This record gives sequence, C-alpha cells and structure tokens, in this order.
Amino acid sequence: MKTLERVSIVEYEDKYAASVAKMWNESRDNWGGDAVVTTAEDVIEKEAKSTNLHLFLAVVEGEVVGYCGLSEYKEDTGALYIPLLNVHPGYQGLKIGKRLLLQAIDKTVEYGWPRLDLFTWPGNTKAVPLYKKCGFFWEDRDDATHLMNFMPQVLQIEALKPFFEKHDWYSTSVRPLEIKPDGTRDRGFTFYEYRWEDGEEFVRVQFERTGRGVTLIETNDWRVEMDVPDFKLLENKDYPVTYRVENYTSEPLEMSLFGKTSTLVRENLDEEAIVKSHWSTSSSVQVQVPDQEPSPWKTHPVIGADLMINGERIPLRTGVFPLQAGKVDVRTVQRHWRPKQKGTLYLDVESRMEARAVLTIKLPHQKVLQWADSSVNVEVEGKGRTTIPVSVELLKNGFLNEVVEVDGRTEDGHAFSFRTKIGLAFPGFGGKFGGDTDTDWYGYNGPYFVKVEKRNQMVSVGSVRSKEDPLLLLTPKIGHPFSEEFSKKMATAVEYIELAEAFVMKTSLESESFPGILLNSYYKIYGDGLVEIHHELINNGEKDYENLHLLQPVFPKYKALALPERDGVVIGTEALIPYTEYLREKDLSERWLYTTNRAGDTFGIAWPEEATGRKDDWRFAFEYKLDRLSSGSKNCHGPIQIGVNVASHWSEWRELIIGEGEFLPEKPVFEMVPKEGLVSKAGQEVTHSFRSLLTPYLYGELTVENDGNSYRKEAKREDGVTAIDVPIIHERPGFAALFGTFRSEGRNADFLSYQLVQGDQKVNVSQKEDRWMVDNGTLTFTASTSYFPGFYSLFHQGREFLHHQYPEAGPRSWWNPWGGGLRYVLDGVSPFSMMKEETKVESITKEDQDGNDWTGICMATTFHEHEKMKGLTLKQYALTLPEVPVVAVYAEIEQGAPRTFAAENITLEAFLKPDENLSSCFARVPTEGVFHTYYAGVEEYELESGPSVVIGSDERSDHLMMVHPETRKLSEMYMNQDVFLAASVHEWSASSQKVAVVEPTFFIIGEHEEPWKHHPFHRISFKGK
Repeated sequence: MKTLERVSIVEYEDKYAASVAKMWNESRDNWGGDAVVTTAEDVIEKEAKSTNLHLFLAVVEGEVVGYCGLSEYKEDTGALYIPLLNVHPGYQGLKIGKRLLLQAIDKTVEYGWPRLDLFTWPGNTKAVPLYKKCGFFWEDRDDATHLMNFMPQVLQIEALKPFFEKHDWYSTSVRPLEIKPDGTRDRGFTFYEYRWEDGEEFVRVQFERTGRGVTLIETNDWRVEMDVPDFKLLENKDYPVTYRVENYTSEPLEMSLFGKTSTLVRENLDEEAIVKSHWSTSSSVQVQVPDQEPSPWKTHPVIGADLMINGERIPLRTGVFPLQAGKVDVRTVQRHWRPKQKGTLYLDVESRMEARAVLTIKLPHQKVLQWADSSVNVEVEGKGRTTIPVSVELLKNGFLNEVVEVDGRTEDGHAFSFRTKIGLAFPGFGGKFGGDTDTDWYGYNGPYFVKVEKRNQMVSVGSVRSKEDPLLLLTPKIGHPFSEEFSKKMATAVEYIELAEAFVMKTSLESESFPGILLNSYYKIYGDGLVEIHHELINNGEKDYENLHLLQPVFPKYKALALPERDGVVIGTEALIPYTEYLREKDLSERWLYTTNRAGDTFGIAWPEEATGRKDDWRFAFEYKLDRLSSGSKNCHGPIQIGVNVASHWSEWRELIIGEGEFLPEKPVFEMVPKEGLVSKAGQEVTHSFRSLLTPYLYGELTVENDGNSYRKEAKREDGVTAIDVPIIHERPGFAALFGTFRSEGRNADFLSYQLVQGDQKVNVSQKEDRWMVDNGTLTFTASTSYFPGFYSLFHQGREFLHHQYPEAGPRSWWNPWGGGLRYVLDGVSPFSMMKEETKVESITKEDQDGNDWTGICMATTFHEHEKMKGLTLKQYALTLPEVPVVAVYAEIEQGAPRTFAAENITLEAFLKPDENLSSCFARVPTEGVFHTYYAGVEEYELESGPSVVIGSDERSDHLMMVHPETRKLSEMYMNQDVFLAASVHEWSASSQKVAVVEPTFFIIGEHEEPWKHHPFHRISFKGK
C-alpha cells in the first residue's frame, strides 16, 4: 500500500536517472499529454548542465515518483525559484507535492533567502490549494501565472520564532485557499496576508506585493505596521509615512526605528521609544523616478525602516511606483515610412496631477522628422489621458530618440514642469541606426532589426516586413555551473557602430557570479537580412578561469523545419510544429537549422564550428567552451548567424553556411519507407516501415493495402517505438504503389509508398546499324545517332509516350531541326550545332546508391566544332530495371576544355505525346489555383511545373509520372498546337578535367492520378558508380 511514510526525499544523483526518465514518460498527462520521450542519458545530460542549486526527488521503494528543482530566480533579485515540480500521476493525493515544497522552503530558509517563487499555468487549478497551503500567493497579473512565497522571510523574523518553534506553521495556517488570484487592493497597493492560529495564540503577517516586504505584523502581544499614503507617488514631493506600534501586554516594549536614504527614496528616520500601549510617528519621504519604469517582474523601489522590538529586528517595507507629473509617448499606426513622406504621429499624453491641467509640449528639433508645429497645447483631466494627432514629415529613416520638455498649469493655478523621453523607430531601405525606448534597445538596417530587452537581455531578431514573429534568443549564461544572473541585469553599456557594410549594436554585461568577467555581445545587422552575433569574454579580474562555458539559448519556431542529418535533411512537411525536445540532436550532421511559414517567411540559423548546437531543456542552444581565460585576457567567439528571409530554400542557407557540400536528399518527418530500399525483386520480402524522425513514440494502428491484400499492425505507447514495420512479399514485378493509413487516438494519416519490383528477365540492349534499343520486358526506349542526339522513343505495352518524327529531324513549331524525344541541351548550343558534333552510343550498367544495377545506354557527344564548348563531352544516360516501367535519365559533363565553366545552364527537354491525337494529351500539375489540368494541341500555354507532373491522355488509364530532381533551378512546361514540352533547367560548374553531374529525372508509368507531393526517387543517385 502506497503511504506517505514510505516516501523519502533525496537529492538527485545520476543513479536515479533511469527512474527519473521513467517518471517523466509516465507523467505526460500532467503536462498536456505531450509526447516527449525522455531517456536516462537525457536526464544525466540535462542535470549536469542545469542551473539548479538542488534537485529533490521523492522516492518510493527505489522508484522516483516526484521531482522538485530549486534554483536562483532569474527574473528578480531576492528569491529562489522552483523551475519544475512534478508528481507521478499514480502517486498523486499522497502529499508528495507537499513534502517536496516544504523541503524547498526549508532549504530556502537555510540559505537565508527571503522568498521562493514559482510559475504555473492558469488551468492548473488542482495544484492551487497545495501551493497556497504551503505559503504561496497567486499574483493577479495578465502576463503570467506567478506565485510568491514569503514563508522563508517569516520564519527568519526573530520576533516570530517563539511561535513557530512551538507551533507547526503548515498545520496552523488558516488563510483561505480559494482558486483565484490573491490579494486585497487598497490605494493602488496589493496586500497579501498570512494568519496562523492555535488555541488562543495567533500570528498575522501582511506583505505588500511589489516591494515584497512586511507592512504589518500582529501577535497576541503586539502589533506593528507602516502606512504609505499611495502606491503611485510623484517625484520630489513630500509624502507622510506613518509607523505604528501597539502593545497589548502590561510590560513595556523597547522600540527603535531606523530608516535610511537610497538613490530613489529620501527618508531620514532614527527614533527610540518605550511603548506602553500605543506609539506612532510620521516621517516625510520623497521619491525619484528611476531610469527604467518599475516592472511587475521585479521588486519595485521601496520605502521602509528597520523596527527593533525588545532587540529583535523587524524589517518593514512597502513598494511604490515613483512618477513624474506626466508622461508623453509617441506612436504611429502607419507601418511603413519613407523620406519626404508626410503623415500623422500620435502623442499619448498622461497627467498624474489631481486637478485638470493644461500642458504645453515642446517638440524638439532633430534630424529625423519635421514637426508641423514646434509645440502643442492640450487639456487633460486630473489623472487622465488623452491623445493628440500631430502632422509630421519624415526627413530620413532613423530613430526619434529625444527628451521632451513639458510645462503645465492646473486649473487652480499650480505650475509644474517635467521632462520625458520619447522613442520611435522609422525603419526603411538603407536606413542604419539605433535607439532605445523605456523597455528596449534597438538596432536597424533597412527593415531588419535586433531588439534587446533591458530587463532581461532577451534578444529578438526579425523584420518589420515579415508576417512571422521575430526569432528569440534568450539570456546568455556563463558557467559551469551556469548562472542566470544576466536575466535580471541591465547592460552596463550599449554602443551603436555604423559600418559601411552593416550596423552593429554592442551590449556589455558585468558578471558577479564570475568576478571580473565582462561579456560583450555584438549584433551585426546586414542590409540583406543576415545578422551575425559575436560574443567576447574579457577577464578584467585577478583570477584565472579554467573550463569556462558560454551558453546562448535560442527558441526557434520549428515550422516546416529543415534539419540536417547524416543521410539527408529532415523536412517538416506536416502542420505539426515540433518542440525542441522532439529533435534528435545527436543525429545533427551539420551546423545549421532552417524554418519557414506558409507566408514564405524564412529563418536560417547557424553556429560556428567552435560551438556545439544542442538541446537546452525546451530551448535550443549554442555552447562555447574555453579551456582557460587568464587575468587580463579576452576571447572572441562566433559568429552565430541568423538569416531573416535571406534564403528561400534550406539548400541556399546550407550553401551560404558550409559552401557547396554533398547533395542531401529530403526526408519527411513521417514517411512509409522500405527498409531494404526502393528496389527489390519479385518474391522478396520487403519490410515497409512507417517511421518518425522525431523522438516521440508512434502508437496506433497501421494498415497497408497492396495488390488486393491488406496488412495491419498495431503499436502501443508502452512498446516505445518510433517505427512500425509491416513485412510484405511483392509477388509480381513492376511498379507497386502501396496505400496506407495510420490511426491513433490523436491523429490520422493517409499516405502512399512505392516499390520498384524487378523481374527475372534481363534488360536487353540491342543495336541495329545506328539504332539502339533497350527492352526491359515491359517498356522499350530507343536512340539513333543519325537521327538526333537524344532518346527519341519510349514505348510501353504497344503505346508511344514521346513525340518525334524519326527517321528524319526537321522543322516543327519554333524549332529547326526538331527531333523531339528526350535530350539534354547545353545553353548556347543550337540543334544544328549539336548535330554537327560526333555522338557515340554504348550499352552501360550503373549501380545506384544501394548497389542495384540499372542498365541502358549512354549517348556521348564530344564537342570539336563549337567554339565555346570545344573540349567538352556531354554524356546522356537512360537506364532502367528488369520488368519495371521506369526510366532514369541523367547527364554528365566531362570538362576537357582548358578553361573554367561557372554557373552554366543545361536543360532537359521532354517532348511528349501519349496519344495519337495531341489534343487529348494532358498535363496535370500541382497548383493552388482552380485549374489543374492542361491539354496540348489546343492553344499556347506556358506553365510553371512542380517537383512532379502527370502526363496522360483521355484514352488510357496508364499515365507517365515525370519526377524532377530537387537540385533543378526550375521546371516548366510549354504547349501549343504542335508540341507538348516538359523541361527542367539545371545549373552546372566545372573546372578543367572535372566532371559535373546532373541529378536524374525519373519517368514512371502507372495508374497515376495526381502529382506526387512526396516520393523516394530523389534519393536515387548514380554518382561515382
């Protein structure tokens, strides 16, 4: 029987890693049913690099059933933090969560910290009573579900220790446990109150939310409190602050009170008294407005004093919001501005005065825009707001970053003035500039920007013209162990540097966790959307540092993700947006990522060779390692590169980062693939595997239909698989199309898979005079050197698919001579010139990447006459498999000329005619419009084609699928009354004595209805074989 007595709370050790992983995998329902699969290795790696000070585990009979981390709070000073709390669903209701929370509170008290914070989500209502019973208060905020626990501070107040040494604070707490945010609002303040009772004894403690401090304590013997007149206080104005002491006993209390001045609060208070029954005093306080407006994420400026009762210290603190007499913000509703453009800005004006006032706003002269009027007058109600439209003309793209002087007079004649800062960016093409607002620093180059949040150093990289949210880089960390210190620090310096080629924003952060270390971050923004980030670590201290690490987390949205692995690029073709935990980081083969959205906005991400790209919990991160950073030395790292709409395809981003690498085929995240390869033999068993390239397990029912047979396989979550295998024997040779479905509790999928099944008949290559024919038992294709340098005929079951006029080439439509059929055309070489050169044909067998033999012919044309191409040999291959209705066509260019060819084009032309009547021949192309099928022989069409196209006729069910390689520049079609042309253009480059290869195009005959969205043919390659 599971009982609380059998639960032990222990510190994490690696020996618990497997059990921790098991707990997480069985706790998915606690976290929205996520499908993340955690391994022991994942746990060990994560905890080794964690920022936790402690990790408490609840263990029952050797099994981990609860998890509670304890770290320093990254958003604010003066608090520890519980980043993650979990109890196994099978052990909930046994007070394990309570044990873990109390352990965290005890450790916080032991360290001397005053507060313990945590975040949850609004729907986690079942945990709220536990949190409140353990001392947490739920803040009433719109931007986060944040809870604060002041019990560590309560337990450290000397005057209250006698009560808590006698009574258990958890069991004697009598505060209400309502499922709603806490707090009593009064004059702008929010107060939280604890109360404990045991018999006749009680303790009551009140905290103010923003100052995180005690404002009232009451016991059976005495009561102390402080009172501030309002939460929002005007600067440089005197306010009375009252302190009171009530003595409920007959013994006098010795009392002293001491308040001190800070940079934002001026209060001089130093009093002593003997309190017999009641005592109070008031002091005059003034506040100053801080450089940055107080944030709900951080402790506000406080007014307070240390009160001593019989020698025991009680710190009294109240948070306030210092204000100027008013505030002016400038805003625009116009998205894009250009120089010399006239428009309207809006001044949002706020008065903090009690009475109605008239404000005169003096608009400063500067170089960014011209105000229509140099000043404006506006009447504002007491503590009211208004907005004023102001006409302007933009002089140049830049940052309006000015101090505005405002004079005011209330209706009762009181004069006042204040100065307020306004900031607004006007980005545009060619504009390079920087500036800041109350909350952020900005750097711009054209429409591209980098934004750095002042409060936590989070960085956003994006474009004002993009429909996608900016890419978020989280606060950098120095370790080991990694410190969260920079998340609650403002940069000590920010510098803007304009270069000829880019705009640079530099921020500087001084470390306290690693004394003497200065982190400089350089954000270099290019005008084409590339942003390079360099980090510089400088050791200004006396201590040498060994084995120092720098971590830069990033949070991409993995929409249509492209992720390089050893044998291809994983492509996110699904609507599913993976989480970082879903990625197989150890399979990463190159140092880049790429994402895009449906609107075409793209983000490329890359990291330098010196860095490691890895998971960082729910984030991705780049980690640098320094073996040594000596006193007085510095070390530069980077760049991390981010491309905002720099590359329209992952291959372009890859080439930009690593140069021209080996071709990588695309692999969909989910796909049905034959384990033994795309090519097999009749009678051979082939394992067709429905697999995922993400870490979550596949579970559900898989059904595969093939040749009239149905195969079913079921996998359960506990099976722990990412692939479901179905063995199938293909009895007949040919082209096999398998239809499959996958059904699970959460999603359904339909898919097609393909298999090229070879028969026993050999491919026969025959020659009669200059006419070469290849017969694989189901189709034939033919070439003739005296007719035309290409493959002019493709016959299948008595039916021709290509258009030609063998035996003599001649004029047709726009071409002369025209031979039709299939051929590769070098740019700048006319058909006449091609026919002047010598062409030879030979029988050939090539191996694909899996070792399968493809047999056919090679037409080799060596250029002796053509001035530009002299010395080149163009080899055109047409290959097939025994009894399979497929032809692979590709080209090689042997560059024997004593020159270099760069960025040249070669075009594959396929003249098609799958029926005697050209007007009944059609092309079915992928489209987002309403027309999907076009007929030749009717009128002139020029069509953009996709990766594949279906070629057919109305008279037959067998159609031709033409599959273009991914490496093509473009694919297109042309139709008129005389011809039906499908073409693809490829780029090639080669220095002397090198060979350029054009990837194969496939022609597959079968009962095709629609162009393929996904297929495995781009993985077939004959290079190097």
